[in-house]
Order: sequence, then C-alpha cells, then structure tokens
Amino acid sequence: MVTRLGHPVRDLAIFCMGLVVSCALLPLAIASPGFTDQEQERIKALNENLVLFDRDYQDKLGEFSSREQVCLSKFISASCLDELRRDAAQVRRQHELAKELLRRDIRQIEADVRHRQRLEAADVRNQRLGQLVKPTTQAGPFTSDKVQLD
Repeated sequence: MVTRLGHPVRDLAIFCMGLVVSCALLPLAIASPGFTDQEQERIKALNENLVLFDRDYQDKLGEFSSREQVCLSKFISASCLDELRRDAAQVRRQHELAKELLRRDIRQIEADVRHRQRLEAADVRNQRLGQLVKPTTQAGPFTSDKVQLD
C-alpha cells in the first residue's frame, strides 16, 4: 500500500542514484587545482557525512513505513497517522537542514579557494605590469605622475 510517506522502493532508487552521482563527482571536487590537502580532506569528510545522512534518513523512512503499517492496523488510525506524518515531516526538515549546512560548508571551502586563486592571479598580473612600468626622469608638462608605459 502506498501512502503519502512515499514508496520505499522509489525512495531507495532515488537514494542509490544520488549516491552514485555523489561518488562520481567526488573525485572531480577533490582533484580540483588550488585545493590544499587539508581542504581536500575536509570536503571528502563533508561528502561522506552527506552520504551517512542519506543512509540514516533512509533508515528512518523504513521505520516510518513500519509505524504506518501499525497505525493502519488500528481501527481508528487517524490520530496515529497524523502523529506519524508530523514526525516524518520533522525528520525530513531536520535532514534537509543538515544536508544544506554540509553543502554550505563545502561551498564556503570552494569559495575560499576561488578567492585565493583570484588574489594569486592579481599578484601575478601586478608583477607582470610592474615589469612593464618604468619611472622616467623627465616630467612632461601635462603629466602628474612620472610613469611611462612601454
């Protein structure tokens, strides 16, 4: 019997697809240039935590499915089902919030790496421009600074 809580086989299939995609993308995120070893380890640990959260959530969905069967076996099951739906909604919100916090941490690490790369590129650009700029000994009548570009 399928109820509002979802179909266990479909939920498991979605979980497995997400697991395969995250495992496939994990080496790409770790192998990106500019990441320090510490950042790579942190991203790897956060991705592993995401997988663990998904497994835990799937376990809780199984628990809710068995609780639902108990509720449906009762003669008057409305209050039991309402409580079950409230519990399931709360667990779903907690799960999504925890996953979003982990994803935010991963995005923050990636943003820090991009910022560091921009600073390094700006330093290289400034050094290259510094080699092209030479001070002059003659001041022109309309120049306020004594720099001549090659």
